[in-house]
Amino acid sequence: MQIVSNSTILIALSRIGHLWLLEKLFNELIIPQAVYIDVVVKGAGKPGSKDVADAEWIRVFNVKDTEALDEFLSIIHRGEAEAIELALELGVDLIILDDDIARQIAIMKGLNVVGTLAVLRQAKEKNLIPILKPLLDALRSVGFYIGDEYNEILMDLGEL
Repeated sequence: MQIVSNSTILIALSRIGHLWLLEKLFNELIIPQAVYIDVVVKGAGKPGSKDVADAEWIRVFNVKDTEALDEFLSIIHRGEAEAIELALELGVDLIILDDDIARQIAIMKGLNVVGTLAVLRQAKEKNLIPILKPLLDALRSVGFYIGDEYNEILMDLGEL
């Protein structure tokens, strides 16, 4: 299974010490060069930088059709645009995006999209974590926005 990701989940899970969940769930993750630059180079010294740089299970790819990015760059960030284009070029099984506009674009392009919360839910369902609520609370405490789905997910999983 090939999966492309944007930076949001990498930074968020690094901030709460759970980046390892992505390796356990997917074995390998593909990120575009722009995401690597944002997280590791521009983000040097910030959460996720060292974790992503050291993760041998994260592979960095360059987008081949850079002209295709122009369609997206006026409305979403470069990392999201490259993630969508790379997912299209590679024909991946899944793309991880949290930004609503980026998700809408990816869906319109025919990609299967999940966000950070869906990935965490999957980790709970696969028994990689015993309880999801502390992770969601930790994400909130580091500034990750979680809306109404907080209660919905926890109720679905029997944690509320």
